[in-house]
Amino acid sequence: MQKSVPYPEVYTVEEFAQMFKLSAEAVRNLIRRGEIAAIRIGKQYRIPQPVVDRYFAQALPPQERGFGMWKEKPVSSLRYVNRLRERDSRSPEAFLADLKEDG
Repeated sequence: MQKSVPYPEVYTVEEFAQMFKLSAEAVRNLIRRGEIAAIRIGKQYRIPQPVVDRYFAQALPPQERGFGMWKEKPVSSLRYVNRLRERDSRSPEAFLADLKEDG
């Protein structure tokens, strides 16, 4: 019997837009600019729960933010993820499993 691997919850562009009171097109633009990390499946995007959590955290006052939120200039999430991917030899499944453990 194969053990199922728990993956993080993912959201559609429309669900993310509704949570943050944005238009779906605004969310797609943020994804294209690398401000929101998303997984592309065919022509659709899925946004993992840890990304949603970080986006919510950016709106918190500084004293309630995590250590990564103290930076004065935000780092482009797409560039950051691509840099990590270049240095990482794990499979996408292993990467997502580790991401869930960190969340």
